[in-house]
Amino acid sequence: MGFNNLMRGLATAGFAMLTVATLAQPGAEAGNFEILDAVVAVVGDGIVLESEVEAQVFSETAQGRTVTETGRCEILEDILFSKLLVHQAKLDSLEITDAEVMEEIERRLAYYIRMFGTVEAFEAEYGQTVSQWKSEFQDPIREQLLAGRMQATINGQVRATPAEVQQFYETTPQDSLPLIPEAVSYSELVLQPAITESEKAEVRNKLDSIRTLVSLGKMSMTLAASRFSEDPGSKYKGGCYENIGRGQFVPEFEAAVFETAIGDLSPVFESDFGYHFLRVTDRRGEQFSACHVLMSPKVDPVALSELGAVADSISASLQNGSLDFREAVLTHSTREATRNADGVVVNPRDGSTHWGLDELEPNISLLFSTMEPGQIAAPVQLLDEDEQGYWAILMLDARHPAHRANPLQDFSYFQNAVESKIRNEQMMDWYNERIEEIYVRIDEPYAGCEMSMKWRD
Repeated sequence: MGFNNLMRGLATAGFAMLTVATLAQPGAEAGNFEILDAVVAVVGDGIVLESEVEAQVFSETAQGRTVTETGRCEILEDILFSKLLVHQAKLDSLEITDAEVMEEIERRLAYYIRMFGTVEAFEAEYGQTVSQWKSEFQDPIREQLLAGRMQATINGQVRATPAEVQQFYETTPQDSLPLIPEAVSYSELVLQPAITESEKAEVRNKLDSIRTLVSLGKMSMTLAASRFSEDPGSKYKGGCYENIGRGQFVPEFEAAVFETAIGDLSPVFESDFGYHFLRVTDRRGEQFSACHVLMSPKVDPVALSELGAVADSISASLQNGSLDFREAVLTHSTREATRNADGVVVNPRDGSTHWGLDELEPNISLLFSTMEPGQIAAPVQLLDEDEQGYWAILMLDARHPAHRANPLQDFSYFQNAVESKIRNEQMMDWYNERIEEIYVRIDEPYAGCEMSMKWRD
């Protein structure tokens, strides 16, 4: 495993690096322990548990990749480097907030649920409930974010110059340059109805009614959650989360938990996810268990339909030439990110405007398959990441035929490659300076691992 691969592993490592807090059955007698976990390496003041390696193996296999014994050694090396970064981050007093940890936990949970299809499938595969998973995930996530922050501190602002890009291209064998598949560049004008105060009030009033039924004993919390809640992590578990450490949930949720007596129902409250009410089932110090029902306002189908008429009117003006597309975007588009860029849609993968046809939503890809550059499509209704409907008027800016990578057409590709090389060199210099000062020990079954970096004398 080369250092480039190690750095990529560090950047993406960790969809599942969990720790097991107990190493033996409670109350087990001496000489009769059931080993649940083991320390397999030490880096500075940090330990690497077998469960951390196994969790990363789980992440790899969940994505359809086979992990060999060599692969396990590579995973361990990724973790060792991460622990080294965390050790230095603590020395440098870098910090990660509870809010950052919570946001990352929610992001990764959503990723897993999308991967497995349902909460039940995720829990069956992982062998833990969502609440248990969240509880155990907090410390590993904090470490991963801390490692990333330390890495960013070491690398600072890296920017490749055009001269460096050209030199990289000229020194790379032509047969080593990748074949870039066909891509397109496009712009969008988005029209999405705003969530009105009346729609918010409607959801809040409905949730108040459900809360009243629960409080009067006419509906159980379990039924309320399974029938009405929009939280996939708890919907089919009575809306419940158990043994949650403070700092893992959004502030509004935790404020309601700690302001509500055990067994009581909170008032309906708002968070970034929508509206909730909850029942506190247990609270001990900084840990709590609670069940909730979540509902969020939805785009009004009538408003969406009416907005379609507006989209048709704008489209007609664009087609007859009485309105310029860029001017229309600035005047009418409701998506701020692209409105401020004249409607141009940037690919977050590399920061360029090139999109592989397989990266686009199927409906958009199909639309572009018959369009010519400069052509503006008729309005089309699509769904955003929250499954909310919107109208889009799309313009195909350019087609980029399949070709061998070159700086003229693929500057961002070469720029990213050069910057990655610079960052790797910086990290290697940093590693070589630090490794002589840090205590490292690698135990069985990984003591015989062949690694790309010098971790032992």
